[in-house]
Amino acid sequence: MWMKDKKRIRFQKAKFLESSKELGNPGRGWYHIYPFVIQNPPEFSLEETRSCILDISREENLVLVRIDIGAFQSCEIPKEALETVSDIFHLFRVSQKQMIVRFTYDSKGRGMEKEPQSIDLIKKHMEQLGEVICKFATDILILQGIFVGSWGEMHHSKFLTVSDMSELICSLYRAVRGECYLAVRTPEQWRNITDYKRAEQGLKKRMGLFNDGIFGSSTDLGTYREGTREKELMWQKYFADSAPNGGEVIAGERPVGYRQAAEEMQSMHLSYLNSSYQQRQLDHWKNERVEETGCWKGLSGYEYIGRHLGSRFVICRVRVSRRRVSQRYLEVVIENHGFSGFYEEAELFLIIEENTGKTVLRNIKMNDSEWKSEKRIVLWIPLSDIETEATESKVFFQMRRKRDHKVIRFANEGADDRVLLGICKYR
Repeated sequence: MWMKDKKRIRFQKAKFLESSKELGNPGRGWYHIYPFVIQNPPEFSLEETRSCILDISREENLVLVRIDIGAFQSCEIPKEALETVSDIFHLFRVSQKQMIVRFTYDSKGRGMEKEPQSIDLIKKHMEQLGEVICKFATDILILQGIFVGSWGEMHHSKFLTVSDMSELICSLYRAVRGECYLAVRTPEQWRNITDYKRAEQGLKKRMGLFNDGIFGSSTDLGTYREGTREKELMWQKYFADSAPNGGEVIAGERPVGYRQAAEEMQSMHLSYLNSSYQQRQLDHWKNERVEETGCWKGLSGYEYIGRHLGSRFVICRVRVSRRRVSQRYLEVVIENHGFSGFYEEAELFLIIEENTGKTVLRNIKMNDSEWKSEKRIVLWIPLSDIETEATESKVFFQMRRKRDHKVIRFANEGADDRVLLGICKYR
């Protein structure tokens, strides 16, 4: 309680319990792969793809769009093919799916055979495709790889020396004008590229990891050197949370339980995973049940993992506090229980709903860089920001992605597009 103009003002805080519900927030979650081979005539139908999106990806925000450009192994990409790529991107835009994009010269495990002989031609292809990519940059979560290797996975290629990888990733970075996040396969590649003397400034904060061999072996099928897994997971925990990370899970000799998987995914800061590969490992999680007490009890391991992909913000405490001698504040404590941070610019709003029917919207200053995985964020809101002329008002928080104002939901019980902080009463 506090006083203003001889009126007593009481703030009655809401109850803050974590929810286990699926939030459907942007930039994270499960995905399906949609492969395309660009050649003349095309081997795919965009209408059939549209139907497929509506069928199997209805509940997912993300898709992985893999585009095979191996038909242009020895020439520039013609205008008609670039227009086809644009048509593919437009299809997913109108379907409201954010894209993980991977260009490759190979879709059959023959990377060495299918990729160009010259690195200059690969760079030219990046330059050509960069123009298309930039038109759809807001629809693209991340670009995986540097076009080379079997399935574009950066293995089985003649362009994997440190200098070649660095030259190619920097060419791609320039081609997309730094507007898209990029990703490489291994932590060692990430370190070698960012330490390279001619690396683009700013690349380190725009590059993540994609791992298509998670749990497949002690090295994640070559993602780590033999015997370095624990060390590399620790490195990722502290240094790999500036861009989206994701990939595919593989069942090794025996499936990995959801609890161990979640611990390692927390270290990897995973934002996205393939929801159809590999089925033996995914089915193992679907058949597991969470036994811990609390909101997750009884859910499947698959649900537990899926709902922790990306960021998951929970308001855990609100109270009136005196930060300075002369001024009181509303102290709001938020925790990120997800595997990763939120990597796009966001806006935070205070919504004051008066009992007179009037609604007041106020922008709350926030530091995007603080909203990382396993972090606690403390916001201090001057009480003057919530004071109104009404006798009673409800105070809510709402978070939105800045570029399209899409709501980022909080994982609190009772929250929908906004979460109740409390009720302010004047007497």
